Amino acid sequence: MYLAIKEIKHNKFRYRLIIFTIFLVSYLIFFLTGLAFGLANNNRSSIDNWHADNVVISQYANDNLSSSEIQSNALPEISGSSSDYAYLGQMMGVASRKNEKKANISVFGIQFNKFLKPKLIQGRMPQKANEVVVDNGLEATKLGQKIKINNVDEVYTVVGLTTGNKYTTSPVVYLRLTDYQTLRYGPGSSNKKINAIVLKNSAGIKKETQFTTLTTNELINNIPGYAPEVKTFALMIGALFVIIAFIVGIFMYILTIEKTAVYGVLRAQGISGGTLVKSLIWESSLLGIAGIGLGIIADVATALTLPAAVPFLNNAFLVSGFSLVLLLMIILGSLFSISKILRVDPLDAIGGV
Repeated sequence: MYLAIKEIKHNKFRYRLIIFTIFLVSYLIFFLTGLAFGLANNNRSSIDNWHADNVVISQYANDNLSSSEIQSNALPEISGSSSDYAYLGQMMGVASRKNEKKANISVFGIQFNKFLKPKLIQGRMPQKANEVVVDNGLEATKLGQKIKINNVDEVYTVVGLTTGNKYTTSPVVYLRLTDYQTLRYGPGSSNKKINAIVLKNSAGIKKETQFTTLTTNELINNIPGYAPEVKTFALMIGALFVIIAFIVGIFMYILTIEKTAVYGVLRAQGISGGTLVKSLIWESSLLGIAGIGLGIIADVATALTLPAAVPFLNNAFLVSGFSLVLLLMIILGSLFSISKILRVDPLDAIGGV
């Protein structure tokens, strides 16, 4: 480490350039990770908050919640405790409010005495018809506000606010299941349907051909656009890891070539090749820690300053993991120079001075 610190102090400008490059790439990785995690979270957060195990949908829905329809008079037989299953209605909609722009929403029809009910940050749960709980991602929403959904005649009153409940990136509006069925199929209609039965713990259904049972992760992975989006960001971030390894490798190799004479003198003084290799590893580690540290600071600052409309969300586990992987790639990149250091001939290097 001593040799590494002395070298960094001796060539401050060059090593600042390397740190700056590592900072830019690491910040880009953290920023893309925040966007990817934020978008993924906005697609799935309402499902994650169920803390459920399985979801039963129609077999004709192609594993897609929104396409599923189950007749209320043809529900499967459910085993297990009544507290371990709940009926769900889901549809996409448009919310209209006085003096506010229309907004896309996802409508969930639930039983508010079951585990699908959201955690409130304000207000109360619906107790009578046409009362709703709204995710605060629907901007400018407040308690007591009147909203219309899909321009139907019914007017709904916001009695509760929740947070972190989105589906397909849209804020969720929670209605009583009966209100949902009235909204979707019309008042007095006998064609009452639900979209799914959500199960947890020991609850289950008998195997029947007209139903498909999915885990919640399988349901999430079949949200339209979710899987391609996650794979795209993963490919981009993976490519950046490889790029940073090559960038650092090239920088360190060029610096090694420029310092061939110095390494030759050190070898002539009896310093072993192993010591020089350790110095190189320490050097790259210190540069990586400095650059990655600055990237993390910039990433946190970005999270604090971005508007709420941007789907950006940091995950401490991902940031920590990617930091370690990034540091490893930086060290691996610097190892390109090992063979050059070990092949330095002290006599040739001294003769060239």
